[in-house]
Amino acid sequence: MIRSPERPLRPTAGRARARRAADVARAADVARAADVARAARLAALALACATCAPPAQNGSVVVSSGAAERLGMLCRWGHGDAEQGELCGRGDEGAARPARVRRITGPADALSGPLAAGRPGDHVLENDEIAVVVDQLGPGTGLAEGGGHVIDAADARARRDELGQIVARVGAPARQAIYSELATGVGEDGAAWIEVRGRDGAGGALSITTRYALGPRDRALLITTSLQNDGPSPVEALDLGDIVHWGAAEQVAPGDAPGSRGDHEQPYVAGVGAGVAYALAPADGAPLRARSGAGFSDATFARLAALPPGGRVAYQRVLAVAPRGDPLGVATELFFLGGGAPGGVALELVDARGAPLPPIAGKATLTPIAEEGAAPAAGALALWLRTTAGAPLAAEAPPGLYQVDFEGSGRRALGSARVKIRAGEVAPARLALSGAGRLSLSVRERVGPSPAAGPPLPARPTPAKISLFDPRTGKAMAPPLFTLSGDLEIPLPPGQIRVVASRGPEFSLAEATVDVAEGGASRLELTIARVVDTTGYIACDLRQHTARSADASASAAARVASNAVEGVECAVASEHNLVADLSPAVADLKLEGRLRMLPGDELTSARRGAGLGSVSVFPLDAAAPPGALRWRDQAAGALLDEVRALPGERVVQVSRAAGSGSPLHALDAPRSAPDQGSGLVAQLGGGAGADAIEVWTGREIAARDRALEELWGLLRASRPVTPTAASDTHGLLGAEPGYPRTYVGVADDDPGRLDAADLVSALRRRRDVVITNGPFVTVRLGEARQGGVASARRGARREALSLSIRVERAPWVDASELHVLVGGVARGAPIPLEGARTTPAGALVDEIAIPVVVEGGGERRPPTHADAGGERRPPTHADPGGERRPPTHAIAGGERRPAQSAPGPISIAEDTFIVAVVRGRRPLEPVLSAAGEPGEILPFAMTAPLWIDADGDGRSLGRAVAP
Repeated sequence: MIRSPERPLRPTAGRARARRAADVARAADVARAADVARAARLAALALACATCAPPAQNGSVVVSSGAAERLGMLCRWGHGDAEQGELCGRGDEGAARPARVRRITGPADALSGPLAAGRPGDHVLENDEIAVVVDQLGPGTGLAEGGGHVIDAADARARRDELGQIVARVGAPARQAIYSELATGVGEDGAAWIEVRGRDGAGGALSITTRYALGPRDRALLITTSLQNDGPSPVEALDLGDIVHWGAAEQVAPGDAPGSRGDHEQPYVAGVGAGVAYALAPADGAPLRARSGAGFSDATFARLAALPPGGRVAYQRVLAVAPRGDPLGVATELFFLGGGAPGGVALELVDARGAPLPPIAGKATLTPIAEEGAAPAAGALALWLRTTAGAPLAAEAPPGLYQVDFEGSGRRALGSARVKIRAGEVAPARLALSGAGRLSLSVRERVGPSPAAGPPLPARPTPAKISLFDPRTGKAMAPPLFTLSGDLEIPLPPGQIRVVASRGPEFSLAEATVDVAEGGASRLELTIARVVDTTGYIACDLRQHTARSADASASAAARVASNAVEGVECAVASEHNLVADLSPAVADLKLEGRLRMLPGDELTSARRGAGLGSVSVFPLDAAAPPGALRWRDQAAGALLDEVRALPGERVVQVSRAAGSGSPLHALDAPRSAPDQGSGLVAQLGGGAGADAIEVWTGREIAARDRALEELWGLLRASRPVTPTAASDTHGLLGAEPGYPRTYVGVADDDPGRLDAADLVSALRRRRDVVITNGPFVTVRLGEARQGGVASARRGARREALSLSIRVERAPWVDASELHVLVGGVARGAPIPLEGARTTPAGALVDEIAIPVVVEGGGERRPPTHADAGGERRPPTHADPGGERRPPTHAIAGGERRPAQSAPGPISIAEDTFIVAVVRGRRPLEPVLSAAGEPGEILPFAMTAPLWIDADGDGRSLGRAVAP
């Protein structure tokens, strides 16, 4: 909502009548007995809603002035005091206590949960329904540049938080408010509030005030942010919104799959956790524009062309907190806030003979059914109710006709139930369930090469990821499961199940289709094996997050386990702007011999102009307090000077520019923008600055292609850096750890004995790495391999060498073609890969030898490059008219030319570099599933550059020959 602060909202006559009716109803509740109170409450609810517009589940959310009263009329399930089938729990009658605001002084005042960040000095705003924490002023937590933001929110009885944080942001590009004043209070109406005041964080002319208000019975926090232009000139491009970091909650929105990414226009954004759910909606019902990514939603409520000098503007939104962790809770809260009168549904579960079953854990889906020829609203939120063992199988729901189904605890519904939910009434739904099925699974790792004949080799327990599919449709039946011991008991509904066991791209798959018996246990044993030989290299994921980052959902234990089952051997815990040590979780899970976790810090700022977007630094001292590195007001060069001044040695990895995008360009920078790489790396301190450039992040293929173009520009400009890849995983599904990963050449590749100093030296100096999501590719020229320098004999006019390229992969990983790039430009047509031989361990291998002729001793020329036909062209891939086009055979995905059967020789007349790139045409299924385009999980691998010293002077493009 946008309005002038001097003109507050006035309730309409209809809303005023509803509020008066609600007041009468509440007074009656206090005076009458419980059963009479319940009836009066329902009558008042019906009267209040008679003046409301017909509610729509997918419609806008208009917060009525009487919302607080209506919120007090209907009792909430999910608090543990309601009997099955009852609309209200006992002890819920009586006048509501005023909302409260207080400072946290100890753990008892704060909220609990995996993401609870409240600490002494923060403020709690609460009533008898919900509790919200606003952090104290000063250094911010997570991705906030200061305090004064919502960092925790929970049901008041459960007090378990799963939210990351909500940060108000203004402008385009976005910038945060830096608050310097905080005040609290309670009004005569019993509403409590926190108000923070400050200024535009970019040093602009805007003064910004945000007020958080909570009424006595509200399950929604009203957030009002007002801005005033105190400067002499208009403030232009003023986007008004919030950045929501969902934390442990999964982002959902009407019409989109859970966790969907991209740009959307929606009535609200929401997040569903295990025990609580949240929704953020404009208070005026207008749609918001949201850009969603991994663990976050950037919501824009309004856009102003300009705010004149002295001008003021405000926007309002509501944060609703549902008492359960399911979309039905979200839909009901928003429906209620919009003036709707919910009803209820109570499930009765029976077995095939009709005998009652106790409440069990599972998922009850409510699918709207068209009534009287009218189709249900398109793009509605998919509704389901999370049930738990021993808890009432009942919930509020928007009125309508629904088909109800159920699955969980190894049972499935034998048929659907149809239920008509009416306002203020509880509709029963009876479902007959199958008997419970169970699968006892054992996964083992074969020790040694696969025997051609004779007795099988011994096997040992192994971590594994277990994926379950419907063999008829191929669809996943549930999120993947993890086992660290190799043994797993899985409750499954009766029927055929396809079971796939995996442990990352170095291992083979094992799969089988099994019949799960009803009422009994089926047994299955699967064996996997390490088939890809990566001796001398350790598999690293150099940027990961846990729930300690405000925008991530995985606990420390879940993150460690997810690494183990994906075959990651070394990972960096790079929380946003703080240092976390996950080694205790590694020890707790007894994985010290399989996984090494290094503490790091992802220094992250959304502010542009300072040259800092996301820079990872590792390893760091895990005991360092938050904010030990001052990043908020630091220019990139100053920050790197501070990092280098720390004792010891560490890696500095540039991940992305401010505003997201690729490492050296902002998200909205045009592709024709001048190359910024050299300038930024120079700002980072040249040789003493950035060590690595993260050219591949998760499934961001377009960003990878652009980042590689930036990498070639850096290398041609004689600024050697190490290319790296990282998952940047924030959750567990859709951004799995190790996809992609960086194999780093080290002296001892045993994770239990990894020397962190040697890993740092490898990334900073040796640069011997392979980045991949599947295939393993290495390149060698003479005695030098990727990351090193192959030097021609000084004074030799012509020297013939052989470039050896080896591509190895597990049978389930496709590798179709090899590209050889010289100076960042492909030489020749793609070389087809056929898996020419199979190793004793079971891997597919191609070995390619390409003649290289070094024309040494000549005059040094600028680093121009030739395509396959020999025509000289500049490295920007521009045609004579200046129009940009994709590089031939290059990483950006240009048109392919027919492959040649035998690679021709490569002639090199000047210092340059060679890179080998492998591509596959078959997605990495069933280990990964494509949340978007299948192309995001196509196999890809690339070596670090192998520098060529053509003139024999011991150097090549800033890289020296190893002594």
